[in-house]
Amino acid sequence: MFEEKTKISDSFKMSGIKKAEEGLKICGKVRLIGHNKDGSLVFDYEVPNLITNAGFDAICACVGNTTQPDDFHWMAIGTGAVGDATATLLTTETQRVAATYAHTGGTKIFTSTGVFTSVTAATEYGCFNVVTANTPTMLNTAGFAAITIDSLTIVATFTLS
Repeated sequence: MFEEKTKISDSFKMSGIKKAEEGLKICGKVRLIGHNKDGSLVFDYEVPNLITNAGFDAICACVGNTTQPDDFHWMAIGTGAVGDATATLLTTETQRVAATYAHTGGTKIFTSTGVFTSVTAATEYGCFNVVTANTPTMLNTAGFAAITIDSLTIVATFTLS
């Protein structure tokens, strides 16, 4: 009396069509490059970054909202402990600088680069969409061992997949 319904996944199996994977993943890293006053390289290493909840919301707003958030082209460093995904600010911000955005069409990677001078005991980084210090929204954050250096270049790389 009742017909058995075929599941969609069974239909794919029977037809030979592979089910497409869903989802958007964004991940990245933060490259820290330190130089002395004479320009000599002191260190160059990478640490993982964390997209904040507010940062993810801003990315979603770029895709679907008619009102767009301001560009995330301000980088900051601080001397506090790095926050978790709920963080909207650095724990103890000490400097905020303009960052340079770069993306090559057809790739799924973009970068943001900022240069800080006279860095003292920096342990945290964040990327923001406003110039004013200690003002959200923070896209991502990263923590690292204390850095004191004449010039610190930070290159944040974001990969979408």
